[in-house]
Amino acid sequence: MKFKRYLPPLIMWIIFETIAVTLWLVLDNLFYLFNFSYIGTAIAVGLVLYQQKKKYARNAVQFVVGMYMLVYLGILCRENMQIEGFWYYLFLGVFEAATIHYAVAK
Repeated sequence: MKFKRYLPPLIMWIIFETIAVTLWLVLDNLFYLFNFSYIGTAIAVGLVLYQQKKKYARNAVQFVVGMYMLVYLGILCRENMQIEGFWYYLFLGVFEAATIHYAVAK
């Protein structure tokens, strides 16, 4: 059965989409829908490429997510994604990109 092969990437994508839709509806901020959908899709595609034994699957996911964090979050949204930004936002009591990044990814 070929479908079972794609079950882990599908489950990962569904988890990220569930988080995206939940945060979007609860906090009424479209950013969360875009953010978690983008990253979840990138990870799911990376898992599919990895299963197909593509040599640079991991590098492709790191590049896509890294460029999103640099260009969109860092330059366009002016988010401080460094560890200092995490502590700053955490002690302010706000749920910003650095807080999300370190809570989920680290």
